[in-house]
Amino acid sequence: MCGKISFITFTRNSSRRLKVLLENVKDVVDEIIVINGYSIDDTVEIAKSYGAKVFLRKPWGYADPDKMFALSKVSYDWVLYLDDDELLGRKLKSEIRDLVKRAEKEKFAAFSTVRVNYDVKCKQILFGPAYPDRQIRIYKKNKVLYRGLVHEYPRIYGKIYELPEEYFIIHYGSPLKHKLVFYAYLESIEYYRHYARVRYPLWRLMPISAPLLILYYYVRDIILKLNPCLNICTALRTLYPYSYYEILVHTLIQFRGKRRTKISKLISQYGLIELLD
Repeated sequence: MCGKISFITFTRNSSRRLKVLLENVKDVVDEIIVINGYSIDDTVEIAKSYGAKVFLRKPWGYADPDKMFALSKVSYDWVLYLDDDELLGRKLKSEIRDLVKRAEKEKFAAFSTVRVNYDVKCKQILFGPAYPDRQIRIYKKNKVLYRGLVHEYPRIYGKIYELPEEYFIIHYGSPLKHKLVFYAYLESIEYYRHYARVRYPLWRLMPISAPLLILYYYVRDIILKLNPCLNICTALRTLYPYSYYEILVHTLIQFRGKRRTKISKLISQYGLIELLD
């Protein structure tokens, strides 16, 4: 139906975060879809208290394999997707329906929004390498395709409108080391060829080049003014999660062996979801 919005999220034992999330979106969406990985807390009860349609799925430990399944369950043309540790910023929340109406008139298929990473422990916004962390989280369900293994941007068939920075999503989850290792392992399997003009030589020399990669990001952030504080200790703390993750990914790629390289090639060619099907 034109102009109506379905909301999807993925949960497992995340009842407190889910309640905050559903309070944030309940007034601006017309349907709530929760894909739940067999939670043993009261996640399902909280979801149903907000009128959500809950679907149980095998707990993979991350959302990506179930994204196309979730899209198959939505009733309306437009979809808003957020993780359970994300929220709509005030301006995006207040204007999301107007944006969707505008997209219908101007034939946009999706919106790109900035995601602001907020460190709960330090109570500050994390700038640095990940900023602006642009995401595609509002889109037409019949114009999107997810294929990859982890941290994949959706493939959009149509025009994407890049919203100004004041329309943002807040990500308030603090990265856990064991989660970073898990995601790094998955990404090391996914990428068959992973290029970036400046960083590629550093990736190829991992883990020896790790200090040079951190230095590269530190200098780049100063040049691009992505870090408001030039204090080296503060800057390195901001750089740490992103650099640590990237170092892990490309170190694992260097040592993944022939079998995992073949798997990564298949995932790159056909997509994880098609291979699972």
